[in-house]
Amino acid sequence: MKCNSCNSERIVQGRIFNQTDYISPAAYFRPNGLRAFSFFDINVRIKNVFHACLDCGYLWAKADQAKVKKIIKIKGSEGAKAKLNL
Repeated sequence: MKCNSCNSERIVQGRIFNQTDYISPAAYFRPNGLRAFSFFDINVRIKNVFHACLDCGYLWAKADQAKVKKIIKIKGSEGAKAKLNL
């Protein structure tokens, strides 16, 4: 595995914690560019598994790409859809 930012192979896997000894509850990703007043079915749950680069500090996780695409197709603004070719 390589860093998406600097291409380093010095990567560490970890989790997000909300206090010293407590693992954060489920995390969610909400894409930008949604139409105003979009309230339901706009979050994609992500696993609490992240990767960090030891050389540049870049941090990333993985989301369900099909669900993210579906949310943007259904609830995305016209500008967001055009930008993403959806």
